[in-house]
Amino acid sequence: MNPPFAIAFQPIVDVETGMTLAQEALVRGPQGQSAHSVLAAVPEAQRYLFDAEIRRGAMAEALRLGLPETSASLTLNIFPGCMGDPSCCASRTVADAEAMGFPTERLVFEISEMEPVEDPQALAATLGALQRRGLRIALDDVGTGHARIPLLMVWRPDGAKIAREVVMGLDQDPARLERVRQTLEQLRAFGMVPVVEGIETPGELAALRGLGVRAMQGFLFARPGLGVLPVPVVPG
Repeated sequence: MNPPFAIAFQPIVDVETGMTLAQEALVRGPQGQSAHSVLAAVPEAQRYLFDAEIRRGAMAEALRLGLPETSASLTLNIFPGCMGDPSCCASRTVADAEAMGFPTERLVFEISEMEPVEDPQALAATLGALQRRGLRIALDDVGTGHARIPLLMVWRPDGAKIAREVVMGLDQDPARLERVRQTLEQLRAFGMVPVVEGIETPGELAALRGLGVRAMQGFLFARPGLGVLPVPVVPG
């Protein structure tokens, strides 16, 4: 039996306008326990089906909280291995959304970095088919794990998220700042919208603004919230 879970939301904000671009759905325990504590209790054989269950729960909670009445999208994480499995793939999630009345044009599927991709070309074909249906695809945590820049040339997602580990303290580290600048340059060259996550200090915010980044996420703006759609605040 899979463990009980709750859904928290954390906004992605346009730091120039203060507008919430998306709410990312994050799995938590019923009392707000960490995602790790929930996922660690899921048997390996049930991992993908539980992944799909989380996405269904996230859409139901987003509907309950009125997300479709806002201008924000809903970002859902998905394992690469789910993409070709009819029982838990993105198309199944789209069908679930249609059944519950969630607007599918608001969905963004964020490909998790938590596992390697066995066949990048096959996944590219699957992602391309989804994009032709009008769905948006993003690559999570670029620069860490298995989410490497060369995959962008194969997958061509609509957007990519640069991880906290990459940007942490970049305002105090010229080498890190240059690495982020180069990564942003590559993403933009591929026509992708960059999102930077894990912003925690005004210095990081200022440095990323200097690099032309507008879409950001992090504790500096809003912490994940259970039972609410948090409203981000961009420091003045």
